[in-house]
Amino acid sequence: MTRYARSLRFGCCGTITISSYILFSVASFGSALIANNVGLSSKKEIIVITHAAGRMGKLLALQIKEDAEIAGREVPMIRAIVRSEAEASSVQCDLGGMTMVGGKVAPIPVSWLETVVVDDIEPGGGKLYVAFQGANTAILCDASHNEIVWGGNNPSGGFCSISVPAAESMDLSKRLLAEIDAASSSPTLRHVVLRSSMGLAAGSDSDAGITMGGGAALNGPLKAEKALRSSTLDFTILRLGALTDDAGMVPLIFGTDDSILLKRLDSTTTRRPPIISRADAARISTFLVRETKAFVGVTIDCSWHPKFGRSSVGTEEATSAAARQDLKKEINRSCIITHP
Repeated sequence: MTRYARSLRFGCCGTITISSYILFSVASFGSALIANNVGLSSKKEIIVITHAAGRMGKLLALQIKEDAEIAGREVPMIRAIVRSEAEASSVQCDLGGMTMVGGKVAPIPVSWLETVVVDDIEPGGGKLYVAFQGANTAILCDASHNEIVWGGNNPSGGFCSISVPAAESMDLSKRLLAEIDAASSSPTLRHVVLRSSMGLAAGSDSDAGITMGGGAALNGPLKAEKALRSSTLDFTILRLGALTDDAGMVPLIFGTDDSILLKRLDSTTTRRPPIISRADAARISTFLVRETKAFVGVTIDCSWHPKFGRSSVGTEEATSAAARQDLKKEINRSCIITHP
């Protein structure tokens, strides 16, 4: 049972704004370790997060750390793969805090975080391949995932649209495929969780697919899913609804083959897709990392429960209901998963 979630707004070495069920001070987060070279000799569990400078990537790092602390387990090494030194600085400062050294801002090193800058994809080797060596688990976050953008003053009834970084989609899809290939090269990697999108089962040209952003949003995840299924890796695919920056601890609903998306389109006239906050997407991803053996080879649709909308965020009803959810039981029931 997970009892925390948060929403953070980040800027490079900037202020952290936190809205969550349990609030922590910046000091309690620890700090970040600048690591251009990967420490492969460590016996500590290593979890790789790609696109780690993204809003969900940072939430994932914090929630995995806190999940281990709450359970009394050793905190794993979080290996954050980023695309530039600026992104590395953003991760280090936002997750760990910062100090002034000689009049300049600098991150405060800690032992649980490595940042690895992979600015260019080198076929057949390079830093991307080294970054996965020695790792036990990886979470691949497609940077082109669709996002819901709200308009108007009413958060529940205002205008909304789907935003996709279409200009970057081709490049980011290529990078995601390279990450899958690099992960496959690691002899220690036990499991990969892939962040994907609803709409793939219905198809990008269908009404459901267009609602989720169409080809611009879905072509990259489609290629990645095919590549992952063709690899030798154990994996779980998490197909999410459109992402928001709202806080977490909202009850979740699970399904398969776009069942949640299709039911929503059939039962409403708004044509709005199912949504989930990045905080809750990180929460379910953290759960799947902890329960890798239970969901090998499974594709799971996930969004906020339709009973709860953006106006439910932070309410006692939503928080209590989310805290009571048995995620493993509900995934097994909704996805009809049988175990030997």
